[in-house]
Amino acid sequence: MAYDLHTHTVYSDGLVTPEELVKRAKQKGLTGLALTDHDTVDGLPSFLAAGKAYGLHCIPGVELSTELDGVEFHILGYQLDFCHEELRRRLKQVISARQERARGMLALLAQHGLSLTWEEVVQGRADAFVGRFQIYRALKAKKLIGPDPDREAFHYYLGAQGVAYLPHRELSTLEAIALIRAADGWPVLAHPGRLGQDRFIPVLADHGLAGLEVFYPEHTPEMTNKYLDLASALGLFVTGGSDYHGVPEERELGAGQIDERQAYLPFFR
Repeated sequence: MAYDLHTHTVYSDGLVTPEELVKRAKQKGLTGLALTDHDTVDGLPSFLAAGKAYGLHCIPGVELSTELDGVEFHILGYQLDFCHEELRRRLKQVISARQERARGMLALLAQHGLSLTWEEVVQGRADAFVGRFQIYRALKAKKLIGPDPDREAFHYYLGAQGVAYLPHRELSTLEAIALIRAADGWPVLAHPGRLGQDRFIPVLADHGLAGLEVFYPEHTPEMTNKYLDLASALGLFVTGGSDYHGVPEERELGAGQIDERQAYLPFFR
């Protein structure tokens, strides 16, 4: 009864279609999975249709990139009504703001001798989700950077301290939690061990956070135990997932998976 509750497709920064994702999950022997593309729900209809076709329990989700007091938090939303009018209106604004941010990053890259056109990044999709992965892929395709197996170029140019990095300003963390709740979803903090900002977690819980992504490939055993204890203390349920993007030699689908019997998850229905 294994579930992977953190995955991405071509609708955000993944390399696989929703149908391919479900097929791979079936081949991996997973019972079910959630699709949590960044800041978009556009892939969910085909994801759910594929789940029915393959007999897999598929949970509609999203991952919202947010900011609170200058700190970036990723909020996962599960079993939400992805046709919710306010959710879709706000996500449309977020995608537009993301594109503005990406254009700013392209301008900074140009100042460092790496010139990309907008078309080279979006590849014909005018309304596309644009994140650092799309820019990074375009840099490689144009041979402005090499293969970069250790992602040194990525971190130098596009990492959080990179010379062309611009922070997210599209959505506040507390607004994101409220937005997911309004769409009848369950908000969960993604990969807290990557953030190093545990002091904020009780604040988020006080404002409607429902769960904590405890099982995650980059969490050490010590982190996992710490977040299990914190989730229990704050009355948060526990989730887990791979953060799968379909990128070769990155995380495997099913890594960080959670067993249905490990915790009560209200969206398992």
